[in-house]
Amino acid sequence: MSIRKITENKLFLGIVNFILIAVVGLFDFITGNEANVTILYLIPICIVTWYIGEISGIVAADLSAGAYLASDLVNKKAGTYGIVDIWNAVMFLAFFTVVVIILSRLKKTLIREKNMARIDFLTDIYNLKGFYDFGAREIDKCRRYLRPISVAYIDCDNFKYINDTYGHQTGDELLKMIAATIVDNVRVTDLAARLGGDEFAIMISETGQEAVKNVIERVRKSLQTMVQTKNWPVTFSVGVVIFNNAPETLDEAVKKADELMYKVKKNGKNKVIFDII
Repeated sequence: MSIRKITENKLFLGIVNFILIAVVGLFDFITGNEANVTILYLIPICIVTWYIGEISGIVAADLSAGAYLASDLVNKKAGTYGIVDIWNAVMFLAFFTVVVIILSRLKKTLIREKNMARIDFLTDIYNLKGFYDFGAREIDKCRRYLRPISVAYIDCDNFKYINDTYGHQTGDELLKMIAATIVDNVRVTDLAARLGGDEFAIMISETGQEAVKNVIERVRKSLQTMVQTKNWPVTFSVGVVIFNNAPETLDEAVKKADELMYKVKKNGKNKVIFDII
């Protein structure tokens, strides 16, 4: 079993680490007061916290403190166990709990920062990195299970005119509204991204040809209605490639959709071209 599969199986990982706590507790009992092995409890505590979650980490901390207390109690002679020993066990529990909380907060921060690196700061949808990170996974999944996948490349015609005539603030507003309109007209499972400038992409997986065409046409019409309400003289050129069998790489899909989009722009703009592969 690979490390990746082990970490994905939380139940298996939890059982293994709770057994590890028991092993450390047994070792703590055997060594008695001659060696302090308390620090070893942090190994399963940290693993459980990082891969399973904070609550499981706190449970592991409780079990570790209990194992320490039990081994210490058994090793003490009858009548010699006092308030200081209980205090030590409570302090270890507090220490373990603080480690769990700090580690859990660290992981959440790292995940948040990693996700933020994939989000376009202006439109609040995926950026180029996010599109390629998640899109590549979808390509692999659809290729593995022989499922269709489609990529649409959308360009805002005359965007430079908006910036030059109305200012960059209006241009930014337009980009935000484009992103919002796209998101409103696709499924939650579809991938929408701003690839840069005024270019956007949509990935639709496991969906038939007619359904994909309906979605893209709905997106383009909604975009056109949106700009018309603002009296902005812009249109949208869209290239869509539909793969009945997923391509080898995401680059291949994006390149073909991009080529179709430029074909639209060279032939009058403001329409959609589909290519089925």
